[in-house]
Amino acid sequence: MVAEKIVYRLGYVGDPDLEPEKTELARGDIRHVLLDLLQNENEIIEQARDADGLIIVDSPITRRVLENLNRCKVVLRLGVGVDTIDVSAATDLGVAVVNVPDLWIREVANHALALLLSCNRRIIVGDRMIRKGKFSSSIGSHVGGLYGETLGLVGLGHIGIAMAHRAAAFEMELIAYDPYTKADIFDTLGVGSVSFPELLDRSDYISIHCPSTSETRHLFDEAALRQMKPTAYLVNTSRGPIVSEDALVLALQEGWIAGAGLDVFDPEPPDSDNPLLLMDNVVLTPLQAWYSDPAMAALPGRAGSEIARVLTGRMPRNLLNPDVLTKLSLKADRVS
Repeated sequence: MVAEKIVYRLGYVGDPDLEPEKTELARGDIRHVLLDLLQNENEIIEQARDADGLIIVDSPITRRVLENLNRCKVVLRLGVGVDTIDVSAATDLGVAVVNVPDLWIREVANHALALLLSCNRRIIVGDRMIRKGKFSSSIGSHVGGLYGETLGLVGLGHIGIAMAHRAAAFEMELIAYDPYTKADIFDTLGVGSVSFPELLDRSDYISIHCPSTSETRHLFDEAALRQMKPTAYLVNTSRGPIVSEDALVLALQEGWIAGAGLDVFDPEPPDSDNPLLLMDNVVLTPLQAWYSDPAMAALPGRAGSEIARVLTGRMPRNLLNPDVLTKLSLKADRVS
């Protein structure tokens, strides 16, 4: 008798209708089980020991967890980054790691642009002024026109490309640092390929769209922030650890840069005494860049479909550890 396949969803993102997720899994005769958001290794092992697959948000899927989930063949993260998953361990143990990066490409790019515009136009400062009874049409000094100014993109993947398209409509000059993107993509987009130091030197605005890795951790440290223009703004909708918050606080306090727009922090949420919370030259949002009603509605069905594909022996749309195919047999769809 074939054992029933079980997929555990660890926690919610917002309040989605999960029926599409359950339906997609049911097509593969897979049972869908909801668990609370588990952030402790022992709890995950205890409650999901018999999992064939996991759908997670922020739960730590470490080597120890994976070694104790003997049946698990796939872990899907409801987002773009997979820094909560030990991808190397998953590969070693024959577990596919999957994400759904395409559902909120436009949303994150829109949010990054919104933060950039809020910084440029000092929207938050103006809002606070008028609520306090101060009515002045003067925005202040160092307010660029956007057109003709330079936007530096750190990372030119799907979201970076979407951001480039949006910024082009504002007649901005576009440059990017991404050593992993082919030259023809830069050429097609009309984006200049530059080194990281050159990007820091030239950019009036910098928008971060790279993953959090050992290579990018604290990419924006004190030295990098000191190299930026004193009139420049830094926007981060990617991952908090890419920017050293201690260095950023100092940069903002001492005027190395003009301001910042942040949707991500390190740690998250920020501590109540974090100096960033009191600064007028910083625009803050709480991990909202990914969200829209259409993206949220599409997420459960897509997650269920991707998990079901792996557990029925088919390739998912976005397999993040292709080396796992030496241990896990997955068939690609035929192209007619």
